[in-house]
Amino acid sequence: MQLLLEGWEGPLGVLVHLIKTQAMNIFNIPIVLVTRQYLDFVHQSGDISFDRAGEYLSMAAELVEIKARFLIPALQNRINEEAQSLDEMSPEDPRRPLVEKLLEFEAIKAAAEELEGVPQLGRDSFVSGESKRRADEFADLPVPVKGNSFDLVIALERALLRFANEQQAPRVRVRVQRITIHQRMVSLQERFRMFSRCELSDLFDDCKDRYELIVTIMASLELVKLGQLVVEQNEIFGKLSLSLGARFGEDFVNPEPEEAKNKQTVVQNAQA
Repeated sequence: MQLLLEGWEGPLGVLVHLIKTQAMNIFNIPIVLVTRQYLDFVHQSGDISFDRAGEYLSMAAELVEIKARFLIPALQNRINEEAQSLDEMSPEDPRRPLVEKLLEFEAIKAAAEELEGVPQLGRDSFVSGESKRRADEFADLPVPVKGNSFDLVIALERALLRFANEQQAPRVRVRVQRITIHQRMVSLQERFRMFSRCELSDLFDDCKDRYELIVTIMASLELVKLGQLVVEQNEIFGKLSLSLGARFGEDFVNPEPEEAKNKQTVVQNAQA
């Protein structure tokens, strides 16, 4: 005996189908009517599969037991016939365990239907094999950042945290800007003319405060963007290092006033 209703198998699916089609109150199930309809449904089922028959027979026995317990007069007086929720049902109601199973079944069914609507890889969407086909071609492309770019962000956060721990409580001070991003780019370029490679953290040692740290980071990224430097990471979670890029040594112009103003605003926001 193998039953299938609306894409769901099992005796609980049969009971939910009977209750919903007849608009019954699940918290006040007419157990006599449902038991009779369930048994009729089982008897009228077609093919019999003994590996599934035990589930339906077990539910039939449970319904018959609940029906028999309703014959106890003292128990009938303690049942709330107007219950509209599980909390309103009497703890002694013999239908309560069955109602809990049906509610759990409905919750799992709703969750499964929601997950079924989510696009699935390999069924609703498919990954293009173009990247694998052109893997050799992509491997030869020069990239400014070699390694995990997220470690670059982590390195910045650690450096900022170090300065935050070392400094005292913030104070409002008005002072003349000591160094610009363009000036720091020039100084970094002069440094790499003498040392063609260094770790990113080494650049932070010359910074006196958060402002200079942020200017140094932005200047380094600008040089990477221009192709004059390359960020490399030789191993996972390893240190980040800077080395000469393919366009190192080329002259670069000072940013336009408006662009420099925007970058200066970014530095001030980051410092705050």
